[in-house]
Amino acid sequence: MVQDMQDKSKKKTTISDIAKRAGVSSATVSRVLSGSDYPVNREVRKEIEKIAVGMRYKPNVFGQLLRGGTSREIGVIIPSLSNPFYAELVSAVERECVDRGYMPIICSSQNQFQLETKHLDIFQRKQVAGILLSSIHLAGAFLRTLRALPVPFVLFDQPYAYAGIDSVSFDFLDAGYKAARFLFEEGHKDIVFVSGPLDRFSRKRLFEGYKKAFRERRRRFLPQNALIAVSDRQKDCFDDGFYIGQYAAELLMKRNYLPDAVFAVNDMTAIGLIKRFEKDGVRVPSDISVVGCDNIPFSEMFVPALTTIDQSADETGRLAADILLNRIENKPVAVNRIMLEPKLIIRESVRKIHYKVRR
Repeated sequence: MVQDMQDKSKKKTTISDIAKRAGVSSATVSRVLSGSDYPVNREVRKEIEKIAVGMRYKPNVFGQLLRGGTSREIGVIIPSLSNPFYAELVSAVERECVDRGYMPIICSSQNQFQLETKHLDIFQRKQVAGILLSSIHLAGAFLRTLRALPVPFVLFDQPYAYAGIDSVSFDFLDAGYKAARFLFEEGHKDIVFVSGPLDRFSRKRLFEGYKKAFRERRRRFLPQNALIAVSDRQKDCFDDGFYIGQYAAELLMKRNYLPDAVFAVNDMTAIGLIKRFEKDGVRVPSDISVVGCDNIPFSEMFVPALTTIDQSADETGRLAADILLNRIENKPVAVNRIMLEPKLIIRESVRKIHYKVRR
């Protein structure tokens, strides 16, 4: 008997339960609680809402998505699911979508154009309500395909500059500049930019910003001030940053002398550098300084805690989703081209060099 009472107390309140209490049909309750525009008497509507609160009714959001006639699904295409930066970004997208009654479908292109077009085709056949996309392949026919989509779309992450297209990106040029300027200000003269192939807008802009700091300091930029590495231990066609960092460290240690500092294209590359340096007894920051770019959560937990550029992954995801959902819901929105500003996060991986004690 006690068990039966416990089972009943745990039973979820249904629309039918509310309908019986209110003395109306289940269809009427469903219309009220789903926010339908179907006309329902104001007093009846208030009574249903009051009963629903009193009975602690919780709607099955995903059930509504699956049953609804209008799609509440959002297609999301990112380059990688394993990169911590993108994991943080899509978490923000997911929170914003679910809070507003939408369900994101997240796909990884592994930075392959063929997979991007395949995912885009699947989303069109599923008739999603809108699409969020991070791509380095936006040109020509693919860009025309996006413009012809029957649903809203927003570009995010990469520094896009296409007229009439919503985008949320990051000022990579200023990020590269701020990282290099900080290292110069801390007394470093011989610094190296470490990256994989410069095959995406973000890396190119970081590199341009890095070189801008050299020009500002009236310092000659030499070939040894950049190391574009391709790892032979590539584990993923996109996310080989850690292994590129390790490989770059090996190449740097083969030079006649170590540079004062390294600016890595992202945090995973910076972590790969540090791990490989430490394996050979090169200490960070005592022997060499390292700066990353991303500010993934692990960068603060790593030893030494990584000095890096905050790329605002959470804010990027939230803003991109907000713009897209406003478009879907026909809210008045001007074309948005948001570029987030970089923030230097100073931690433990950079030392200050005093000239009087330099070698």
